[in-house]
Amino acid sequence: MTQPPDGTLEFDLGRTALVLLDYQNYNVHPDGYWASVDPGLVERVAPALRRTAEALAAARKAGVRVVHVQNAWREGHPDINPHAPWQADAKAAGRSTEGSWGIEFFQPLMPASSELIVRKRAVSGFAGTDLDRLLRLHDVSTVVIAGIITNFAAEGTARDASDRGYRVVVLGDCCESITDEMHAFALTQILPTIGEVVGLKEFAHAVSRS
Repeated sequence: MTQPPDGTLEFDLGRTALVLLDYQNYNVHPDGYWASVDPGLVERVAPALRRTAEALAAARKAGVRVVHVQNAWREGHPDINPHAPWQADAKAAGRSTEGSWGIEFFQPLMPASSELIVRKRAVSGFAGTDLDRLLRLHDVSTVVIAGIITNFAAEGTARDASDRGYRVVVLGDCCESITDEMHAFALTQILPTIGEVVGLKEFAHAVSRS
C-alpha cells in the first residue's frame, strides 16, 4: 500500500465519503452469476468482503457519509453500450437487470436507511449518474473507494473522481479482481498515480481519531 508523504493518514470526516462499488449478489454472492461462472470466486473475494464490512462499520461509527453504488440495466438491456464487450456479454447472459435478485446489495453490506444509493450503467460510479452532484451537495472533497473489481469499477471510479478534483483514497485490501495480476497491477501501478492506496487498518485508525 502507498502512504501519504508524512506517513500519517488524516480525514476531514465531514467532507469525506466512503463509496462502495458493486457489492451486489450477482458479483459476490455464493449463488450469484459470477460464482456460477468461476467457482473459485467465492473463496477469492471473501477476505475483501470481510474487510469491507469492517470499513463500513468504522465509517458509520465515525459519522463518515456512505454511498452505495449499484450496477443495473433496464429489462432487455437497451441501455448497454453494444461496443463494450463486457456489456454485450451481460446482455447475452440476461444478467444484472432492474428488479432482479442479482442486483440487490450483498446482505452483509446492505445500505442503512440514511445512506445514499446511486445506480450506474457503466464502469465508473460517476458515468451518467448523480454521484458527483450528491457529493458536492454534501460538501464532500475526499472519496474513499472500495469495490469489486479492483481494475474495473474501483479503478474507473477513482480515475473519474481524480479528474473531477476529488482527493482519492482507495482501500486496496477491500478490493479484489479476477486474477492476482490484475489486482496487483491496479494497486501498484495505476491507483498510486491517482491517489492514495491504503488498507482497512489505516483507514479505521484514521477515522477513529479524526
